[in-house]
Amino acid sequence: MDTTFWLVALPLEGGSAENTWNTLQQKTSRENDLSANFKFNLPELRVGTLDTLLALSDDLVKVSSLVAGTTQKIRRHIMESGSAEGDNEVNAELVVDGISAERFLTAFTWDEAKHPARRPLRETMERLQESVAKIEDDFRVKTGDLASAKTQLGALSRKAAGSLATRDLGEIVQDSDLVNTENLTTLCVAVPKYNQKEWLDTYETLAQFVVPRSSKLINEDCEYALYTVTLFRRVVDAFNTAARENSFQVREFSLDAEAVQAKIAERNDLERDIKERRTSMYQWCQTSYGEVFGAWVHVCAIRLFVESILRYGLPPSFQACVMKPQKRSEKKLRGILANTFGQGASSHWSNSDDDKGEEAFPYVSFSIEI
Repeated sequence: MDTTFWLVALPLEGGSAENTWNTLQQKTSRENDLSANFKFNLPELRVGTLDTLLALSDDLVKVSSLVAGTTQKIRRHIMESGSAEGDNEVNAELVVDGISAERFLTAFTWDEAKHPARRPLRETMERLQESVAKIEDDFRVKTGDLASAKTQLGALSRKAAGSLATRDLGEIVQDSDLVNTENLTTLCVAVPKYNQKEWLDTYETLAQFVVPRSSKLINEDCEYALYTVTLFRRVVDAFNTAARENSFQVREFSLDAEAVQAKIAERNDLERDIKERRTSMYQWCQTSYGEVFGAWVHVCAIRLFVESILRYGLPPSFQACVMKPQKRSEKKLRGILANTFGQGASSHWSNSDDDKGEEAFPYVSFSIEI
């Protein structure tokens, strides 16, 4: 089950980040036990001009949504693959830089080596977007190849399974079941199960020169029973016509042992290939999840910084936090945050959904689901 976290930036009380943090803890954790709170450590990022921040703000919403989508796709694949393999510990394996995704978020440290804080924010955002886009492309190719292999296996499996009226009989009928001489041949007939007595009573009369008592039950499923019958070659057409009129389905079939073995080998090879692809995909997703989740949190960090500058002004004057709301406490928690920190909202803020299509609050806030 997904866990929702809030990334928030709160205006400073009396210019003190520590006072703001203590007030948050007192109101939401100590007094009410509504959430677990963690400081979100942002470096001194490069601000730029107001125009660049406004343009960047719009782009960050889109990039964050795309990166979040890729993160969730990979996470979902890991969970589904783990469930299919009976892996009950799959949640514990979702790691980022050697720690759990939740720990990575709540104890976030900006990766200065990969993303220097003094680099222009747009350039950092674009690099993060490019790295995730490459992983998204690889994911699409890998899942496409796996789906194609599954489709091939499904087609082969349907031929080897399914109803006796349609399935390949190569793995059912043995050479010992057939009589093939210059004058005699053996037919395979799919008989509806409710018609078996009628078949046994009438098959010898469906044409001349049917060998008496030659019909044998070879196999049956929930709908049909498969019988053989031996007759002279010259009456095969007449027998087929009479059988069809009586709802007996003569299967066109020629035993080719080499072809049967080739199909079995092809199916086995595909099954082995799919298993290997699944294992490889599972391992790749676990590694890639760490990369895209880390990129997502960095994008969110940039977004939090930009939105906070636009909301509270310069110099940067806010306390960034990660909040983990308790279940069914979200509405009450939002009210406390609005009453406690809403006075620091910009005069341009209004209590309605913002132009980015998101719910607006009198403080900077957006959600991350893990």
